[in-house]
Amino acid sequence: MELARTAPLVRPMPVADSRRRKPGRNTAQEKAQNTGALRSGNRMATVLLVDDDINTLNALRELVAQEGYRVRTAEDGLNALRSALEEPPDVVISDCMMPRMDGLSLMREMRRNRVLVDVPLVLVSALVTPPPDADVAGFLRKPFAVSQLLDMLHRIAAL
Repeated sequence: MELARTAPLVRPMPVADSRRRKPGRNTAQEKAQNTGALRSGNRMATVLLVDDDINTLNALRELVAQEGYRVRTAEDGLNALRSALEEPPDVVISDCMMPRMDGLSLMREMRRNRVLVDVPLVLVSALVTPPPDADVAGFLRKPFAVSQLLDMLHRIAAL
């Protein structure tokens, strides 16, 4: 009896939380809170990645998802526009030079559409500076450091 009064109270962990986490590893929810990827109502911010290079697209998808964002992809501007109209993303990151519809044409179409007009767009290009008519939230010159992309994404998603 005496032991029972002095023993620490131990509560069983819920089944979902019973897995041991490695030190320093965050759950997707914690990561999303730390990066700005979490929206109101605990909804993960959605990023639409657009690039005709499938290897680049896959690498970026993995990196952005690891930061706690929900990721969708498109291989050209036309498919990106269709995807964005079906379910508007929180941020679009698009390459400039692509077949069927390039990044600048995608930007112009988004700015003409009342549903997509306010969706932030980051253009990625080998150009030294963005075109003068680019109405974008950010511009990254290729090649870019992953940290540049993620810092820009976190800043824009937190707005």
